[in-house]
Amino acid sequence: MDPFRFAPELFEIRTEVMERLSEEGFEWLSHYSSVDPIHDDFGIEVCGIHEQIDAQLILLLLIRMFPDWSPGCLCYKDYGCDPGWKAKVFRDPPRERECWETAG
Repeated sequence: MDPFRFAPELFEIRTEVMERLSEEGFEWLSHYSSVDPIHDDFGIEVCGIHEQIDAQLILLLLIRMFPDWSPGCLCYKDYGCDPGWKAKVFRDPPRERECWETAG
């Protein structure tokens, strides 16, 4: 994991995920609120999924799309931006423990 990484190719992957979600019957704002790149772990997450069963199906879809990537937790967020279920996958393994890094 590189906390300062910016991976522009994730925006193309984001578009592919949104197209595939639509093909599978999941529509933006009706079933989920966003698809976001996770630059530091080189991953993608679908956020604000309204129904738990949809979140499970979306996670399975992500796993099929990226078979060499690792699935992240399927979790529910009841606060802030994009409340609802979140499904994510990562190409790079996340760090065991989150900590702040400083230069120098």
